[in-house]
Amino acid sequence: MIGLSVAVSLAATGALAQDACASLDKGNLYIGQVLTQAQQQQLMAAAPLGTLHCGRTGCWAQAQDGVNYRWGRDGRIVGKKVEMSAPVSLPGWRGEIDQAFADRLGQATCSSFTVFEDELDGGRSMKSAPQSTAQGQTIVASLFGRGTEDDPLTIEMLAVEQ
Repeated sequence: MIGLSVAVSLAATGALAQDACASLDKGNLYIGQVLTQAQQQQLMAAAPLGTLHCGRTGCWAQAQDGVNYRWGRDGRIVGKKVEMSAPVSLPGWRGEIDQAFADRLGQATCSSFTVFEDELDGGRSMKSAPQSTAQGQTIVASLFGRGTEDDPLTIEMLAVEQ
């Protein structure tokens, strides 16, 4: 199980970062970090079967820390994805994505989240307002899934182009 980290604080863009803000960020690498060619090769070689995907814009690979990292052709990490089958460590998680969860998670992370209804499967997803990481990178976080073994809660963080 992946626990919630408070080492990296996220705050809404333009607001002062607070030490008490929880973070959705996980993993050993950070968005905006530039990987050397050797680091990229190491990530690709260590990725479990079926977790490496490369295309013309870059690659996704699952690392040994359990995080899926996305990097561009220039080696810069532009996204992260974490799947949680038991997201009980998230502030306010009560078994589903709803406005109450969005409000509690937003309060804990010093951000705001908008809940969206999925018309195809009746589920819900959430998206954060742009946030600034401790390294100064602006990101947007999306959460989707039901938090079960069959449909884990997925937290996807993507860099916002500036």
